[in-house]
Amino acid sequence: MRSLYLVYLDRHHLGDELFLKSLAQYFSSAGTEAPTSVLVHGSGEKVERTLEAQGYFPERTDGVLDVETEDQRRLVERAVREVNQDIVAALTDEVVSTVGIQGVDRGLFQMDDDARLRATNVGWLSALLKQHVVPVVSALVEVPGTGTVREVGTEEAVQALAEALDDAFEPRICVLTTADVAGVPDETGGVQSAIKGAALEEHSVPEPAAVRRLAETDVPVLVTNAQGLLNGPSPTGTRVHA
Repeated sequence: MRSLYLVYLDRHHLGDELFLKSLAQYFSSAGTEAPTSVLVHGSGEKVERTLEAQGYFPERTDGVLDVETEDQRRLVERAVREVNQDIVAALTDEVVSTVGIQGVDRGLFQMDDDARLRATNVGWLSALLKQHVVPVVSALVEVPGTGTVREVGTEEAVQALAEALDDAFEPRICVLTTADVAGVPDETGGVQSAIKGAALEEHSVPEPAAVRRLAETDVPVLVTNAQGLLNGPSPTGTRVHA
C-alpha cells in the first residue's frame, strides 16, 4: 500500500515566505517522484497580525486562538482561507499540481457528538492523491447547528485525515524542523534515528507539545525538513516515539 505523508505546517513555517517558496521548489524538482503528500495548516501568524491590527490580542489553547466575538471568528476564518491561497499560489508558481481545500469543502471535516473532529467523504481526496496532486487542507470546520465556521487544531486535522485515509494509504505524519538538517541532529553531526517526544523541547522543533500528542497516536511521526521530505526516493528524518 502506498505511503501518505501528512505534512503538519506549523505557525513558524507558515509565516516564512522563503520556506514556502523553497518547499514548492522541492516539490517541483521531485515531480511525479515526490512522495504522496497532503499539506495541512491552520491560521499561522497571519491571523495574529490581522487581529492585532483590529485591536484584538487573544491567547491560544492547543494552537487555536480563543476568539471571543463573532467579528474575531470571521477574521480568523478569513485569515485561514488566505493562508491556504498563499500556499497554493507558491506551489502553482513552481508548476506543482495542487489544489486548495478548506476543511469545510464537501463536508470534509465534521464534529461528532463528542466534539471530536472526523474527516468524512474522503473518496474525492484519495482520487486527487492518486493523480499526483498535492492537496493543501485548512483546519476549518462548520460548527454543528450554527452554520458558522471555526478553526480547529492542525494536529486534530492531521489525525482526522490519517484515520479517514487509512483504508487507501499507509499514513505517516511529518513535522518540520527549523534546523538545517533533515531531522534531530546527534552529537556527531548526523541525525538521530529516533527520539522521545519528551526530549523535543531541547531541539529546533516548533510546537513540541502538539508533536508529542501526535506521537501518542498509532500513526508514525517523522521530524524532517523540506529537503528530507522531498530530496530522495522516500522521506528521511527522525522518528518520534511517545
